[in-house]
Amino acid sequence: MKKLLIVMLVIITGCSSRQTNEEPADPKVNDTAMTQAAAPLNSANKWKADEATKKNVAAMVRVVSDTNYADIKNRQKLYTRIQAGIDTLINECRMKGQEHEALHGWLEKVMIDVKAIDKKEDGYSEAYATLKKDIEHFYDLFE
Repeated sequence: MKKLLIVMLVIITGCSSRQTNEEPADPKVNDTAMTQAAAPLNSANKWKADEATKKNVAAMVRVVSDTNYADIKNRQKLYTRIQAGIDTLINECRMKGQEHEALHGWLEKVMIDVKAIDKKEDGYSEAYATLKKDIEHFYDLFE
């Protein structure tokens, strides 16, 4: 699992010159950074996502919306399915420019949430709710 996360970080940092491997110590700082990185330049407009990205995010939303994953006994299955969704999203993404950078901002937060799902048994319900909220946040930022 750790090797997969390391590979994912290498892939993401490799396609963006402004990415870092450091996680903020305070999760609220990370929320602010994600919002600033992914917020459209004009709040009335949303970033444009390519069709492959929209399709892959919709698949991830379907997974987190499945109430079976709210049960901690399905934690590992949720982790595996969302991680596979992230892998597919990265492999099929053809976005460029500012939209691509905005997608990275959104995806970084989701990857932190996925890592929390994998590590936490205590507080799983909160971690699951945060992951669900952050994945669904894509639709607030992109069209």
